[in-house]
Amino acid sequence: MPTPLAETLTQLRIGNQKFLIDFYQRSRHLFERWAQRQHQLAAPQAHELLQDALLDFYDQVTDGRITKLPEDLRAFIYGMAQQRVAAQVPAQVPLPAAEARRRQRLLTQFHQIGADCQQLLTYFYFRNYRFEKVGVKMGFPNAVVARRQKSLCLRKLYELVRGGYEPSGWQLGSADAPAAAPPRVDLRPHLDELERFADGMMNLDEQEAFELRLEHEELAEAHAAYEQLTADLRWAAGHDTLHQRLQSLDERMNERGSALARAQRLVQRRQRRFVVLAALAGLLVLAAGALVWYFSQPNRTLPARHWEAYYQPDPGPPVTAALLSTNPLFGEALDQYQSGHYPAALHSLGRISPASVGADTLLYLRGLMLLRQGQGNAAQLYLQRLSKTGGTGELARRARYHLGMAYWQAQELAPALAELRAVAADSLNPYRASARRAVASGVLEAH
Repeated sequence: MPTPLAETLTQLRIGNQKFLIDFYQRSRHLFERWAQRQHQLAAPQAHELLQDALLDFYDQVTDGRITKLPEDLRAFIYGMAQQRVAAQVPAQVPLPAAEARRRQRLLTQFHQIGADCQQLLTYFYFRNYRFEKVGVKMGFPNAVVARRQKSLCLRKLYELVRGGYEPSGWQLGSADAPAAAPPRVDLRPHLDELERFADGMMNLDEQEAFELRLEHEELAEAHAAYEQLTADLRWAAGHDTLHQRLQSLDERMNERGSALARAQRLVQRRQRRFVVLAALAGLLVLAAGALVWYFSQPNRTLPARHWEAYYQPDPGPPVTAALLSTNPLFGEALDQYQSGHYPAALHSLGRISPASVGADTLLYLRGLMLLRQGQGNAAQLYLQRLSKTGGTGELARRARYHLGMAYWQAQELAPALAELRAVAADSLNPYRASARRAVASGVLEAH
């Protein structure tokens, strides 16, 4: 159910980023065209610009600089992107904002503490996981270890924060020195106690004693500074999480677009091939007529007793534009199979989820492809499963015929004859006539 617009900003502030993820997915293609037309940006640069604009929007929401959702959000985001281009702001660098410098500095330091600490602090401060769940996610033996590691990571981050205000911590010269004075209170002597209080690890007596001590100015200032640090940390973890989610979504959309383009190229290649083959249709008809005449002559022995002389192939479902649009990977696999590229078709089929096509369909097509590739023994494994578990359905009937041919290909003539006789006796099987011809020829009984 869509989130009401009045709740959107609140949802963003408490960590629900689905609104921005959905906006990126809907607007990515249109924004790409706008950026190419207005600023001559290539597609990857356009996607990166849109991601940066959405990150700027998220920062302004969490900072409190945006308190009301714009009436035309699309125009607002495009305007933020236009501002970045006009100011020539590099990718993944936030627009300057005086009230956000402290948080932007913390975000930079958050990226310096290592991937494990970033993940752990994100779980605790952004995802709001308890120590038991953090331990499971991070692979720690118990919640005690998870809490100890969280404390070490938080102290490591605070050391970087504290050092960032000292002259030795400035890496970019005086122009990049902090606009605000360094914190008046040093959290390090109080950090363990403040963590235990904030994480609910004190018993009732310890909590009451701590709350009484909060009346003293030094501890009160340390508590306020700690609350500010953890609030900024929640924002930094949320910013980093949104950045990673947008990049992951971008990669998935690129992969789908590549698969669709590849499938469309295959269809175009097939169409060109069809034009060439149409020119040879007359010759093929004449050749087919000659073969029919040759095999219909009385007292003439068939030139080969091979299974292919009686085999009726199944081309599979047609590759349509609708199929390529809804399931490009499946369309690509079918096109490769129908073009005779069986190893490539098997590889493509292995990338398809059974949930999108159906487990029975995948078993059937895999059996067909292995049979056409000359691997009758391997094809039997898939066709047997389908013919035994598929009951009396259409796909199971088809599988039984191809299973008989797979036995024949593997020179297992007795089971081949049994399967083909069953198909020939089934009035609903679409391969009944082909099976009857193979059984009537007596080839399988002559061995």
